Order: sequence, then C-alpha cells, then structure tokens
Amino acid sequence: MNEFAPLLRPLTINRVTLRNRILMTGHVTDFGVDNLPSEQHVAYYRDRAKGGCSLIVMAFPSIHPTSRNSRSDVNAFTDDVIPGLRRIADAVHEHGAKMFVQLGHSGRQQTSLWTETALWAPSAAPCPINQEMPKEMELEDIEEVVRGHAETAIRIKEAGMDGVEIHSGYGGYLLSSFMSPYMNFRTDEYGGSFENRMRLPLQVIDAVRDAVGPDYVVGMQTQGADFSPDGIDEGEGRRIAKLFADTSKLDYLTVKASTYASEGQNVPDMQHPKGLWLDLAVGIRAVTGPVPVFAVGRLNDAREATGIIESGAVDMIAMTRQHIADPETVNKLAEGRADDVNWCIAINQGCLDKLAAGHHVTCAINPSAGYERTMGIGTLKPATERQRILVVGAGPGGMKAAEIAARRGHRVTIVDHRETTGGQLQFAAALPGREDIRPAIDYLDHQIRKLGVEVRLGETATVESVLAEDADRVVIATGATAKRIVVGNLAFGNHEVPGLDGDAVTTVLDVLERGASVGKRILVVDDGEGGWKAIASAFGWDEAGHDVTLITPHPYVGAKLGPYTQHKLIGRLLRSGIDARPFTTLASVDGNTAALVDHGKNKAETFDSIVLAGWHVPDTGLYFGLKGKHPSVTRIGDAVAARTMHDAIREGERLVREW
Repeated sequence: MNEFAPLLRPLTINRVTLRNRILMTGHVTDFGVDNLPSEQHVAYYRDRAKGGCSLIVMAFPSIHPTSRNSRSDVNAFTDDVIPGLRRIADAVHEHGAKMFVQLGHSGRQQTSLWTETALWAPSAAPCPINQEMPKEMELEDIEEVVRGHAETAIRIKEAGMDGVEIHSGYGGYLLSSFMSPYMNFRTDEYGGSFENRMRLPLQVIDAVRDAVGPDYVVGMQTQGADFSPDGIDEGEGRRIAKLFADTSKLDYLTVKASTYASEGQNVPDMQHPKGLWLDLAVGIRAVTGPVPVFAVGRLNDAREATGIIESGAVDMIAMTRQHIADPETVNKLAEGRADDVNWCIAINQGCLDKLAAGHHVTCAINPSAGYERTMGIGTLKPATERQRILVVGAGPGGMKAAEIAARRGHRVTIVDHRETTGGQLQFAAALPGREDIRPAIDYLDHQIRKLGVEVRLGETATVESVLAEDADRVVIATGATAKRIVVGNLAFGNHEVPGLDGDAVTTVLDVLERGASVGKRILVVDDGEGGWKAIASAFGWDEAGHDVTLITPHPYVGAKLGPYTQHKLIGRLLRSGIDARPFTTLASVDGNTAALVDHGKNKAETFDSIVLAGWHVPDTGLYFGLKGKHPSVTRIGDAVAARTMHDAIREGERLVREW
C-alpha cells in the first residue's frame, strides 16, 4: 500500500469529485495579456493538472474596474474573459483535474496606477505596504461590489470552470477589510458590531449562490486570525467560519491568516515554521459541521500532510508553491517516488519576489515555472547526438546543467574541488534560519547520481586536466569567491579599502568554509550586496552571544531582499541585539580599528573581528584559461556574475537544453 494513500484518496464537494486531497490555491501569476487569460496561463495550469494535482484554483481576476492591480491582471467584469477561461478549463479537464476561479476585489491592497481612480475600502485607512489612501466606500459602491461578484461567477460558470471561490475573506483584501475591526472604522450598518462587519461578505455569499444555483461549487477563503492590532483573533476567526458554514451556501472553506500589517504576511517564506496556520484550520474544522476545510501554509511535507488527512483534522492540504517548484509532485508520490520530488524551499525568489519586481511568476529551483510552453512537461527532447559533457563546479547551476544533460542522454562528468556537492549553498544552509535550502541541494545531488552522472569530488580542475578529458563541451560553473575587497561600497565606488589584509579581517566564506574564528565584538560589513549573507551571519553570531554591529550603505538592512521577506526580517532584527547601521560604509582598517563613514560622519571604532559579507567575485581563471583552447566552453551562474541560486539553476538548464 502506498504510504501516502490517505492523501491520495478522493473527496467529493457538492457534485465535483476531486481525485486526491492536494490542491493548488489561487496565486498571482501575472500571465495576463491585454487583461485577458493567455496561452501562458493555459500551459501553466495544464502542467499542474498533468502532474496529478486534483484541484487548481486560479487567482482572482478583477470583478470590478476598481480592482485592476497590474498590467497583467485578468479582467473578469466583461464577457471578453470567457473564451480564455474556457481554454484553461479544457486544458485542465483533459488531464483529470478540476478548476475553480476566485472572485475578489483587492480593496486598498493595490495601487491606483492602473485604475487611475481612488482605491476602495471600508474606511479611509491605507494598506501598510502600498501606503495609498483609499476612499471610504459609499453604499452604491458596496452594491456594485456585490453585483460584481455575482456577475463574474456567472461568467466563470459559463466558461466551463468547476466552481468559484470567494477570495477576499482573508488577508486584508476587500471583504476581509470589512470583516476586521483592524481596518473597518465605519459607523453605519457595515461597521461596528460583529453582525454589521459580516454584512457584506454574507451579501456576497447570497448573491453568488443565487447566481450559480445550488449544484455549482461555491467556496470561500476565510481568515483564521489577523495577527494585527485590534484585528480578528483566533476565537473570532472560528466564529466567522461557523457563520459562513451555517449559511449552508458554501461547499468548503480555505483557511488563511495574517494581514500586511503582521510579520507573517500572506505568503510565509522559510523564516516561518512549516504548518504555521494548521492549528487555525483544525480549530475551524471543529465548528464547520459538514462543510470541508482546506489547510494552507507551508504544508509540503507529504508524510505530515498524509497524517493530517488520515486524522480527519482537515479535508484537503494546499501545496501551492510546491506545485510551482514541481508540478509532478502528486504523480511522483503516487508512484512511490518521493525522493524524486523537487521540494519547495520557500525562498520566494521566483514565486513572489519576481512578482513584486514586475515579472510573472517563476521559481528559484524550477526554471520551467512560467515557461511551460517551451520548458514544461514533455518539452525536454533526447539529444540527436550523444556528447561527452564535462561540468566544472557542483554548485546548483553545475548540478542542474549536469542533470538536464544526462536526461537528454549525454554522457556527463561533474568535478568540484570541494568534498561535497552544493557549492556555497552548503554554507548558506548552515546559517540560522536558512536550513531549508538543503532540500534543493539534496534533490539535485540525488538526480545526477540516479541519472548516472560521474561525480568526482575533491578534485581541482585545471586547464590541462580539462583539455585531457577530451569532452565535446565544457560547462564552467566555478561560482564566485570572497575576496578581501569591498566591491559595492557606495560611498567610495570600487575603492580599495586600506587595511583589509590585516589579521582582524576575514570573510563570511572564510568562517563558514575554512573555519576562521571570530572574536567577541564583530563588525559585519555589507558593502551593498544587501542580501542574506550578512544578515544571517549577524543573526548567528548574535544568538551565540557575540556583540555584533552590522553596517550597510543602503537605507536599511536587507534592502535587496523581496518586500515580503523584509517584513519578517526587520521585526526579528529590531528584537535582536544587533547594532544595525544604515547609510554606513567602511573607509579603512588599521589593525582592529575600523574607520566608518556613518551617515556622512567619520568615526573610528575597535572590533575583535571585521567580517566582510558583501559581493563575491566570479572565479573566472579556468574559463579564461580554456577560452580559445577548447572549441566549446561556456560559463554559467556566479562564474559569469555573482547573483542568486535562481540565476544559476535557470542558466544551467537553459544552456544544455539545445545541445
């Protein structure tokens, strides 16, 4: 019997039977073209259906013109949306999955950049992220929103989708903002008492059910708790869920939590524990009677998820980012191949940070995410001619190149001077709060060995040894290294800081890889790289009892990280003992004395250790030594420019797909 059998058991909701208990919740993709569904949508959802997911929910297209939130939003407030939705539904149904579409309105949690009209909200209180003052909705606005939900539901049903999900009962979006005293300060019939705050969501539930009839699935996302000042607590979250269930007009509830005013945010990264909202869902399931409850929030441990379903604590498990990372997760579990699942590490570099930067959704560990038409399931073709490929560097980019080349039938060898695969990810995973990076290493390591790649560790490649291999193609994935320079010192350009060769100076890589020691009082120098390297190191030393000062030339620590990551990070930083100094750069070092330029003022301070934690420098010696001597030598990842694992893995796969 398959160990995941309870997770793979069907569930019937209304008249829709789902083939297993795993769903992919609605999430922003930004694939829209001219504000309509695109072929990119079709390919993306088709691959998740092919991969075995039972239920896929499409993130809410705009139900009203005031809810358009990006150039790539899908507008569902006209009939123009129906053909595109029908193409998606047909593609998903072809592979045995069911598809629901959300109904929702962003409310104050957007910008007016695309609508060029005032945002709508229950009260004149801005979203803490977007910081744009909304209009307090008038009664006729509320009526439009109710009508917009109902009319959009009709279009979704006509498009052949299997159900609708009322989206914004959580997280601070429009309905949620009416529900929560944290955001609703009204004194009319839509504010104040519990009954008044629930009036709008109940009106929407009634209108949607009336529009689609009794035999069509209507679900709702609800808020387990706001975790925000004066907001919905766990008790009221259960009270709200029971109220919704008691209407007998909803077929399921998906339980989420948090608002943009809380550190939890709405898409928790690896700083948060797994299953962080599970208890909320379990508590709500206890009061919903026959109405099923779906749990959300870092629940991609398949064995844990199986136990949860087997216990009856909830009815379905959401593995949304997991299906971005590996759309074939369910098929692999069903086939007993859990070791072949590319487990999501919740780093949020592709699925969330790219969206915040204006790009469509993708994935740090799955380069095909968002590119399914050219890189999705079934697109990797066997090589027409088997070649011998040598990959130098067993970091994430090198391993991905080796994996894809081997899958295409090439004979692949990978060498690395270290004794383990993973490159610098091994050291990143050793930092406090970054341990969840390790599955990305384990997956790639398992794949290359399973595929028969010759793995030679503890071997330093030279120009002579590479040429002696007589490989048809050589991939240089030697990464980047830490040097005693301050590359991005914004106050001095690329100025060489005097004194960095002193005994008190070291680098994060020296400490993590080579075991260099640090003293009691540590200066951590972020030279503008602005990522986890300096921050996680500083947290580790602070927790170990060191006296840590962290400087950065940016206005705040972690400035290059995504906004959702920063929210949790900054709270943790403020509670720590770290002396964090923005707008501060290192001018020189004299022994143990560091000359700092702090907000434009010069000062000298003494430290036991000065640790450089900034930009690394590409290791290009082997590449340039081979260039012109070997007919096909290509470099990828940090060997080109010091960036992220996302860049390295993407470049590793794309390079060898055409060989």
